[in-house]
Amino acid sequence: MRAFIIKKIPIREYDELVICYTQEDGKQVYQAKSVLRSTSKQASHLDILNLVDFNLVQGNGHPIITSAYCLNAFSKIKSDIKALAVSFFIVELMDKVVMEGERDGSLWDFLSNKLNDINLFANKKDIFWQKEFKKIHAEAVNVLGYGKGLSIEEAVERRFGSLQLIQNVVR
Repeated sequence: MRAFIIKKIPIREYDELVICYTQEDGKQVYQAKSVLRSTSKQASHLDILNLVDFNLVQGNGHPIITSAYCLNAFSKIKSDIKALAVSFFIVELMDKVVMEGERDGSLWDFLSNKLNDINLFANKKDIFWQKEFKKIHAEAVNVLGYGKGLSIEEAVERRFGSLQLIQNVVR
């Protein structure tokens, strides 16, 4: 199973719920057992924004992630605050707007292509991040099926914390 990690929620003492966007099943919630222990081998693989490959076993609630392996950590994004701000908008969008369990190839392509593009642009001095963000926002509106010129916040009637971060960092 290949997936992008879009959000993590701590549960119990050492476990987390990991919200992913998978190529096969769309947005899914999985459980990562003991991932918050200092000895966990999976913790660094299951970082937000990572593209991972993992196996699942059936649990009592959510399926449980086993043998996670990071395919792409997008390290350039994580070393550039402006690229990170734009990337957080994309993963927050996937978390707040996309329904669980609905596979959509165009959303997978959007997520994959945008994160790869941002990773290429990260740490470059000649990138105008406000302009790049506006392009990504417009493309997101189209991929999600909303009308042109509409803001994501208006469309889904939800506030996005990442938009405030973008406004403060990308100026």
